Amino acid sequence: MLVTNLTVNNHRIPVKNLDKVYWSAEGYTKGDLMNYYTQIWPWLAPHLYNRPVSLVRYPDGINGKFFYQKDFPKPPFWVENLPLQSSGKVIHYVMINNLETLLWSINLGCIEVHPWHSVKNRLKYPDYLIFDLDPMPPAGFNEAIEVAKLIQVLLNELGLQAFPKISGATGIHIYLPIKPVYTYKQTSSFVKNIGEIIIKTVPSLATNERKVTNRSGKVYIDYLQNLEGKTIASVYSVRPVTAALVSIPVNWSELPHCHPAQFTLKTAPARVRQVGDLYQPLLLLKQKLPEHLIKAKI
Repeated sequence: MLVTNLTVNNHRIPVKNLDKVYWSAEGYTKGDLMNYYTQIWPWLAPHLYNRPVSLVRYPDGINGKFFYQKDFPKPPFWVENLPLQSSGKVIHYVMINNLETLLWSINLGCIEVHPWHSVKNRLKYPDYLIFDLDPMPPAGFNEAIEVAKLIQVLLNELGLQAFPKISGATGIHIYLPIKPVYTYKQTSSFVKNIGEIIIKTVPSLATNERKVTNRSGKVYIDYLQNLEGKTIASVYSVRPVTAALVSIPVNWSELPHCHPAQFTLKTAPARVRQVGDLYQPLLLLKQKLPEHLIKAKI
């Protein structure tokens, strides 16, 4: 087993098997993944800072077995650790607050990173909510765009500004930055209520049906991704899919002309260097939600 020692900010990280192929069709390796995350770190860092994360580990690449890991009771001393009570036990969440922690997690076989929607000093109150649009075949990316644009129009009518990103698969994520004064239950209710308006408008196109077999040909608006402890692939996260697609923000104006295949671990860094962080407003914009749309329906 080949072990290489990386030194980042004076911290030594033993990394193994950088030449292991994670994407067999393209030949992309664990080393390629580390190189991508090192390049993208300046733009990724603000979106992970002080947020507990769940790591999705693929030690044998995207075609091997994978597992989610939340609990890291004994990480290296430079890895920030947040112990939280859950179902009568303590889970030691990692927070990726520096590049060495990110590379340590990639060495564990992590391909994508899933941060909480809230930060450690106000865990009960998210900084944003998410519309997770998941098309079910024969519906695809184009149908997800249609639903996303309808949501944008409705949110604009409510005086709210939201930001789309391509999920890195066939779906779209829409982030709505908010004041951190709403509970997870309230944000889930808001997404469900907005979703129900869209579904009534285009019942043949959109659904919130939880049973997968009943979603055929429609775009699922997944409000449950906003419940406490639920996570979704971070902005700039590589996805464990063919071609190593990246979950990347786009402008509303360019969304109809985009395709997920444009953004991979090989092409995304140049894109972000060119356009900057289109999700920077998430860190700055604090919007108030209409009271009548946060009534509990969960």
